[in-house]
Amino acid sequence: MTRRPDNSAAGVVRELELAGDAPAMPRETGACLVYLLLRWQGRPVGRLIMEKGAVPDLPSFRAKVLDTAAPGLGDLRRQEPAAVARSADVAVVIATRNRAHELAATLDRLTALHPAAGAVIVADSASDDPIPVARAAARAGAQLVRLERPGLSRARNAGATAATQPLVAFLDDDCRIDPGWLDGIRAGFTADSVHAVTGQLLPAELETAAQILFLRAFHMDRRGFVARSFHAASRPSRHWPLDPWRMGSGGNLAVRREIFLAGGGFRTDLGLGTPSRGGEDLFFLWDTIRGGGQVVYRPDAMAWHRHHRSLDELRRVMFGYGAGHAAFLRAARLAGAPRGRVALYTLSWLASRMARLAGSVTGRGPLPAAMVLRELAGGAAGPVLARRAQAAS
Repeated sequence: MTRRPDNSAAGVVRELELAGDAPAMPRETGACLVYLLLRWQGRPVGRLIMEKGAVPDLPSFRAKVLDTAAPGLGDLRRQEPAAVARSADVAVVIATRNRAHELAATLDRLTALHPAAGAVIVADSASDDPIPVARAAARAGAQLVRLERPGLSRARNAGATAATQPLVAFLDDDCRIDPGWLDGIRAGFTADSVHAVTGQLLPAELETAAQILFLRAFHMDRRGFVARSFHAASRPSRHWPLDPWRMGSGGNLAVRREIFLAGGGFRTDLGLGTPSRGGEDLFFLWDTIRGGGQVVYRPDAMAWHRHHRSLDELRRVMFGYGAGHAAFLRAARLAGAPRGRVALYTLSWLASRMARLAGSVTGRGPLPAAMVLRELAGGAAGPVLARRAQAAS
């Protein structure tokens, strides 16, 4: 029987610059895993995860590093200089609720950018105490938009409406942007057909069991280090485009403001702060592809995300992922997605979760069975919650 990975000890996040001397192997004692970001002249080109007890010798480590970084390095060499948007053309919108401390850290990274974004807008999604959020925004010189009714989609839409720049980049308030993040966002908008640009989210820390479980179970950092373009004919899977999670997520997403607002922005009956718990970014990306737009994924538009620290938080997130995914599929079907294709994709999703559950029960899966069951419970409740959210929106 395959042994379940150790989730009891803390992991560490490290970076390794490959341009220069031969890479040295990090030596961490007591860490259940080492998460290693590989860079070439500052640009992210790969990531390597080394589990405790599986650290190779130095020659093997160097060979593994070069093999892992090869696709990203090749992509850098193939890229040609292209006309990109100006930094001043980008407004950054951060939706937040009751997390002024996290917000302040995110704003610190944004204010350190040179050149700076054209505007930074904080959309306060009805925080119980608005004063700390207002202070954090004022210290950073950010514009503040206050909403009296909570909802992630409402907050993001309000921020985009307040912007005057042609491009709007959405960030979660627990993200720490990489120095090259804005350059990566700008580089994605190379043609009018590009309606949205997504970046990747890497773990800012791996200090708790919940954070390590999340890393092992989900695809947030697995979109790779090669730029990709998505459109209706790209067909990355047999269910395309009903699996828009392949393109990215709303926590690190930029849009053409005029097109975004003309399409109604994010659906306000989806997302955090509604009974649906999520699905607003999935619907937006799916609808963009369906409408003939193009989505570009840029690995250098990178942000560090603080994954959920406690197991209770992770349980809530698992339920929300299941509910939000089901709510998105319901919304897509009502918006015109073929009923049969939605049904087939739903069955595929269910089969993958049942396989994950079987792995958990036998000790081969990364998640405890209870966590998988929470996601399945969310998926079962999602349609009902979505109807409730639609009635309340």
